Amino acid sequence: MPTDDTSPFADRSATTRSPVSRRSLLAGVVGLSALGGVAACTSEEPLVPSQAADVGGDDELPTPTTPQEIPDEPDLITGSFVSQKMAGRPTRWAAVRPKGVTGELPVVIVAHALNTNERSIFTKGLNIQGVVQQYVDAGNPPFAVASVDVGRNYFHARTDGADGAAMIIDEFIPLLDENPELNVRTDRIGLYGWSMGGYGALRIGALVGAPRIAAIAVSSPAMWADPNNFPPRAFDSYADYAANSLFGQQHAFSKIPLMISIGMADQFYTYARQWAADLHPPAAFGTSAGGHTNRFWRSVLPEQVEFLGRNLAR
Repeated sequence: MPTDDTSPFADRSATTRSPVSRRSLLAGVVGLSALGGVAACTSEEPLVPSQAADVGGDDELPTPTTPQEIPDEPDLITGSFVSQKMAGRPTRWAAVRPKGVTGELPVVIVAHALNTNERSIFTKGLNIQGVVQQYVDAGNPPFAVASVDVGRNYFHARTDGADGAAMIIDEFIPLLDENPELNVRTDRIGLYGWSMGGYGALRIGALVGAPRIAAIAVSSPAMWADPNNFPPRAFDSYADYAANSLFGQQHAFSKIPLMISIGMADQFYTYARQWAADLHPPAAFGTSAGGHTNRFWRSVLPEQVEFLGRNLAR
């Protein structure tokens, strides 16, 4: 994934980020097909790469060639478990609590992007723990952050027997709840994700629903509105797309506060805008100059952390 050693709090002018008050709120209907209509025009046959549309790189972030630096504080708590929902695969996780706070905390679960892992959100390129620490140090209600590795699964059941969303819901959340070192509550959780993980956070939110999902914040969610235009890394077949696409499922978010942030040069901008237009009530839809990069994702993290923290504290 792209790397950047500058501070997560120093890049906002570089991306010409607009103030929060200028964020646009999308509403209205753009006439997208409902999920049933999508299923009617798709094939039950498995999708093979030679049959897939050539959609380019899209969500395919570069794989890091060297380990990425993780800031020293707050301390990263890590572990692993054998996940039955991931076809018996050893599965790593990582979490942080902000410094200077005690007692039980709410938690935000992070869904990571393609070619990243459970530690990526904590590395110097994104550094969510630093953003949360600044938020807490300013006197705001604290919360923990936790992430788990789903590989390239795309957060739904795949032909290899793995299902990242089911693993998070059925295994990871209970693991967090029972971990005395983390000391978090999971009766109401927040969700965050970027790129593939943006789709993943939304899909998990739709499956779990309100009131357990207190809020969702996503950056550059990787979604395809066209049932004939998606990569096989995301869906195994046209039927798989029809079963797991979020288009036509906007009603699932009617009671979940939702923030969507995406750069105007992002390849998913049009799809994200189309999807958000069918949300009722509308999401907080923030856009500014930027692409599918760490620089943009980090620039919007302070707003997203504030949004998640405010809703978790309710």
